[in-house]
Amino acid sequence: MACRTRRSIRALIAALMANLAPDASAAAQSVGRMALDDVTNAGRDFGAIWLAPLHASRRDYLIAGGVLAGAAALSPLDDDVDRWAVRNRDRGILDAIKPIRRGGDFYSLNKATPYVAGLYVVGLATKSRGIRDGIFGCAAAYGANTTIRHQVVYRLIGRNRPDTLRNHPEGYVPVGATAGDQYEFNLPSRGYGDHSFPGGHVATMATCASFLNHRFEMGPVEPALVVLVAAMGVGRLADQGHWMSDQVVGAVFGYAVGREVALRQKRRLEREKGAAVGVEHESRGSPYLGADMNGTRVGWRHSF
Repeated sequence: MACRTRRSIRALIAALMANLAPDASAAAQSVGRMALDDVTNAGRDFGAIWLAPLHASRRDYLIAGGVLAGAAALSPLDDDVDRWAVRNRDRGILDAIKPIRRGGDFYSLNKATPYVAGLYVVGLATKSRGIRDGIFGCAAAYGANTTIRHQVVYRLIGRNRPDTLRNHPEGYVPVGATAGDQYEFNLPSRGYGDHSFPGGHVATMATCASFLNHRFEMGPVEPALVVLVAAMGVGRLADQGHWMSDQVVGAVFGYAVGREVALRQKRRLEREKGAAVGVEHESRGSPYLGADMNGTRVGWRHSF
């Protein structure tokens, strides 16, 4: 699994590198200007996600309500799924995905930070809008997702995790849930053990995957990212970090955040292209002085 995960990461980098072509509009920009624009745009995208509920339509709220209702309908199965996960946590698929489970090499995205920073330097050096947008778009979506969960949802809704311990003592033996454990809540939340709803790691993974798949043509990497999100979701069940219904909500939340940031980037690009075309048309032409039956004319003659 570790080798396959590394291949997936290399494929993802290759897909981003496919956007290496320099952005024509950035040809005259300095590195500092490009970096400032990237940070500014990411900040705007971050803020837009926080303010999204104020601008949501009735349809948006109906979809959100439907997702929550669906998760509630699945919740009676949460304890059964948890017991299955405990029984099989070191067997089959749950054993195969250990690299992305708690303690695994790819459990945290923080380990990818040096590689992402290096790729951003390449984006600046080559003036590649695609690479820079890919990195800062994912960062903005990730930041909005994480802060909303931790600063709003986790503070207000304290659903107990299947396993409420952050660190396990030596010799710890996991115990499966009993019927009804999934309905234990603390309002407000009291800390890590109450941060089950919504699933965090799967939300983070779904956010970046959704952003990349909506923003770029990812080719074969697109389904690979979906599989990686699903594997992360199942892995957190095996670690007893979240109930199944939490993972559903987390994945949908991440998908929505990533998609919105991708659409914002695309709209921004369209506006910039439109403005660039307008400027180009205005600059084409020459002064005009002439005379006809209506008299002498002075002006600017456009050439198209």
